[in-house]
Amino acid sequence: MSETLSVGEVAVHLTEALLKGDVLFLAPDEARAAAVERALAAAVPEATVVFAPGSDALPGDGAPASPANVGQRVAALRRLRVAMADERRVALVSTGEAAARLYPPPPAFDTAPPVVAVGQEINLAAFAEKLVEIGYIHDERVDEPGEVALRGQVIDIFPADAGQPYRIEAQDGRVTWLRPYDPASQLTVGEAESLEMGRVTEPELDDAVPLLDHVPGAVVVIEPSANKRRVRFLALAADAERQRPGSGRGVCQNARWIEALIGRETLTLPEPGEPPARFVESRTPMRGFAKVARAAFADGDRVVLVGSPRDLRFLKRRAAKVLSCNVVEADSWPVVAAAPPGSLATLAMPVDRGFRVDGVLAVAAADLLGSRAKLDDSQSVASGAELFDLGDIRVGDVVVHEDHGIGVVEGLAPLPVTEGEPAGDGIQLRYAEDGRRLVPVAEADRVWRYGADEEAVTLDRLDGSSWQKRRGAINEAVEESAKALLALTAEREKRAAAVIEPDPAAYERFASGFPFIETPDQAKAITAVRDDLASGKPMDRLVIGDVGYGKTEVALRAAALAALAGRQVAVAAPTTVLARQHLESFTKRFEGTGIRVAGLSRLSTAAEKKAVKAGLADGSVGVVIGTGAVAGKGVVYKDLALVVIDEEQRFGAADKNRLRTMGEGHVLTLSATPIPRTLQTALVGLQQLSVIATPPARRQPIRTAVLAFDAQVLRTALLRERSRGGQSFVVVPRIEDMDSLAERLGKLVPELKIFEAHGKMPAQDIDDVMVRFGTGEGDVLLATNIIEAGLDVPRANTMIVWRADRFGLSQLHQLRGRVGRGSRRGQVLLVTDSEAEIAPRTLTRLRTLQAFDRLGAGFAISARDLDMRGAGDLLGEAQAGHMKLIGIDLYQHLLEIAVRRTRGEEVERWTAQLNLGVHGRLPEDWVPEEELRVTLYARLARIDSVGGMDGFEAELEDRFGELPDEVQTLIALARARLLARSAGIRRIDAGPAALALTPDASFAGDPATFGLTEKNSRLLLAEAIDDPMQRLHRVEALLSEMAS
Repeated sequence: MSETLSVGEVAVHLTEALLKGDVLFLAPDEARAAAVERALAAAVPEATVVFAPGSDALPGDGAPASPANVGQRVAALRRLRVAMADERRVALVSTGEAAARLYPPPPAFDTAPPVVAVGQEINLAAFAEKLVEIGYIHDERVDEPGEVALRGQVIDIFPADAGQPYRIEAQDGRVTWLRPYDPASQLTVGEAESLEMGRVTEPELDDAVPLLDHVPGAVVVIEPSANKRRVRFLALAADAERQRPGSGRGVCQNARWIEALIGRETLTLPEPGEPPARFVESRTPMRGFAKVARAAFADGDRVVLVGSPRDLRFLKRRAAKVLSCNVVEADSWPVVAAAPPGSLATLAMPVDRGFRVDGVLAVAAADLLGSRAKLDDSQSVASGAELFDLGDIRVGDVVVHEDHGIGVVEGLAPLPVTEGEPAGDGIQLRYAEDGRRLVPVAEADRVWRYGADEEAVTLDRLDGSSWQKRRGAINEAVEESAKALLALTAEREKRAAAVIEPDPAAYERFASGFPFIETPDQAKAITAVRDDLASGKPMDRLVIGDVGYGKTEVALRAAALAALAGRQVAVAAPTTVLARQHLESFTKRFEGTGIRVAGLSRLSTAAEKKAVKAGLADGSVGVVIGTGAVAGKGVVYKDLALVVIDEEQRFGAADKNRLRTMGEGHVLTLSATPIPRTLQTALVGLQQLSVIATPPARRQPIRTAVLAFDAQVLRTALLRERSRGGQSFVVVPRIEDMDSLAERLGKLVPELKIFEAHGKMPAQDIDDVMVRFGTGEGDVLLATNIIEAGLDVPRANTMIVWRADRFGLSQLHQLRGRVGRGSRRGQVLLVTDSEAEIAPRTLTRLRTLQAFDRLGAGFAISARDLDMRGAGDLLGEAQAGHMKLIGIDLYQHLLEIAVRRTRGEEVERWTAQLNLGVHGRLPEDWVPEEELRVTLYARLARIDSVGGMDGFEAELEDRFGELPDEVQTLIALARARLLARSAGIRRIDAGPAALALTPDASFAGDPATFGLTEKNSRLLLAEAIDDPMQRLHRVEALLSEMAS
């Protein structure tokens, strides 16, 4: 059972306090605080519930808090002030770190921010000036909080406390319209009647007060871990004050906090209860839920479904049907608590896990729908595995059918059916010599995307002769690969490694030096590494996280675990610049631990190398950081336990092998865009995999554009960056391109200071340039792709890549990760030579990068790279191999099956045949785009669990509206096939007089239990059902019973 109360439990306990008076609640981090705020606001809608984030400026950091952060905090404290003046009940939700700071006194938030409304009189120039006075910045392109632009009769503004920018147009001195717009495309996306402009600067800190003073008389509720975060922040602030005197202004010291708490009522939250099961993990989630709900009703409890309005609309009908009862639609928690015992209720309350409190069992939509559930109507939760979903099929794609080989998807066509029956759809494939095959949508799981253009492949003939010959050879090769993979795994399993478990107090002290809050994925990866090192088996873990997502912290924690346990650690980076940055950050973090951190690279002097090698040999150096030199000649370790390989895709195979084999066997690999072979190894389970998919709170997606060379666009981009206090990179593919581009830039932006760096410069010079640029010197760094790996320049927000067509996808993604590492949005211009002809395939590659400009795109890009280049035989070096013959998706699938069979698992693929006289389909008037219908059919055919089917059904309803009868039939048939397979039923024939089930050899149930009789190897249910749809529902109910 979890030691921490779930968000839902916290919200319910705070509700009880809020019904009696005001509340101040402190959570350990912003993600939890925001989740509690949303849940509490849903539980008590008549109260004003406000989330005030702490400052995102670090102690001792000269950079101010980001405009969005300031705007959110000022707006929250202003809302609080207004609500208290109106004598409304209030709850202030914040964090432990926020409580460690001081704030302007409550009256400082009395000033109302500017408001604009349609029809209002306005002087645009004066209005723009007023916005600048309250902290907004003039910018030509408004796409970040705190920016404003005036162009004629239009003002673009991104209010500091809003989630999106707005466009205001005026005519004849009046506002004619007000519209939100997309910051990336700059296109408007709706309309608004009025808009409030939140402040971008905070009131002065004169007469500063603790956060408590903003809610006088409120009950104070502090989670234990929140108080630890407050104390930890005070330690970081004290350290910053020592290094930079005067930076501690604005910190609420412990004595002042304790004094402010005197006389306050405090509330301690109770221990967490036992949550309901994760029903989605069972074969039949709704049956599991019904069983638990009936037990709760029998105990006189109420059952409430909680989640987003979308999910509740979907689940409400199904729950009412399975429990045969009416549903109470509650609009607050008190309504749920007051419902009659034995009631089923719903409450739109965004929580990700169910809980139990006095007299109520709350089941979250996520308990029933898993990762497809939405926490609210704006965000969905994606699992790591979904990020690697390569299987979408579209019209025009080259595909491989498992039985018929390579063809092209042409679209959809109706299936031939018996007269009088409704028609279902089939996916039409075109083969060589214009042959056509229609694949029923229920069998679409046998069609796999090939991942190449039609011109690049030879289509198979319809008779399948050429394909069957290839397929036989591939099956043999895949079996061999699987055996070799498992032999490797078995050999690794036999190996033992020392258990690494340092003193917990020392490790926690080290961990507390991390100035940010771990993202959920970061925390999971750290826990997994800790478990691996303590397991007694060699660790081989790949941590994939997009550029800037915090992989280095995972490496730091792993190094601390080993070094604090008295063992040695080697960290290898592909470049001296990255090694130097790691050396700085590791040295800083290990300060005060008694562990010596040293560097070893081509930049080390002979004397330094000698001293470090001696320290490694006698054990006095605990952590060594460098390039491949850490595994070089003459380097001997006294007790090397852990090897960390950063940016593994940039090391050659021989170097990687040497690094992997030099220690005791614990290896941690980090990558933003793993090369296809590494990704493949992880996906088939040869390496443990941790995915960091959640971005840090301050990180924003990087805007990416593909364009031909345009001098004016480049000049504007570079000058804009300088005007907002930032720096820019200009990257070229070859050293030969440097001089001509340097000359062009000199003429284009003579007012900017340009640095240069490339691989033929002496190593010391490269390092000096990089370090100077990293500390803020210079405006532009003109360089080759040596900046690709790991260079951290917090002020760099713009990058121009010249001749982008000459870079690989993963390279471009790595380069793109060098910008936008602070709180400002980064911009990347992929520039091609306007006089050169670019191959269509190359443009596709560049457009892929433009399309994947969301956060976390590294995985999607690796997957697409896997698609375009093939992953190579896992046990050989070539990035080619058998998957070139059958496509990556099918290869992946066959290898997975072969690995399971080689392990001794029984793997049999079959789909139950249903002859029920009904067919479902996706009607054209419901989903008009044929390409989208093809993709949806392919996804539907690959769903392999009832929980997944429920989630897919909910998604369809959310995207396209209420499900027409044909779609309900399609989903019911697909669900019945899944249940039939779980129950061991191969085929079902249904007529007006009876249902006949043909069992598989694996069927082990007692037919009589389900009212079935055996006859001629079939199981019969003698029930007369005339209506085909009623027969389908009866089949579904029967199979559901048999499957469970």
